[in-house]
Amino acid sequence: MSDKKLLIKAVLFGTVCGLLVTVILVCILSAIVMTSGLLPTELTNYITLALLALGAFSGGFITSRITKSAGLVVGLITGFAIFILITVTGLTKSDDPVSLLTIIRLVALLVAGGVGGIVGLKRKERIHIK
Repeated sequence: MSDKKLLIKAVLFGTVCGLLVTVILVCILSAIVMTSGLLPTELTNYITLALLALGAFSGGFITSRITKSAGLVVGLITGFAIFILITVTGLTKSDDPVSLLTIIRLVALLVAGGVGGIVGLKRKERIHIK
């Protein structure tokens, strides 16, 4: 398999895994909010930003484990892919314009994906996908 095909498959797989981790964490947060009470909107925005960053970290980690090279680059690509999917989905479902929180989200997802990609290279074994 060529390097480009492996990179594309790895980024797609890492993005899906990162989004899945984010969805699971948001469901856990929702269950906590339902049982304990309401949170202020500003706090909810930053908590979901942290959950998205954790998802981007895990996506970058998985992507770099698959490719076994260029952890920072593949982590940044994965974080950016998650940002694009989340932002496009949010903009199609809402009338709110792009705000400062969107820029903060971009930076957080890029940093988290890049760090996840670097940390993923510290492991010796490689994840194989077919």
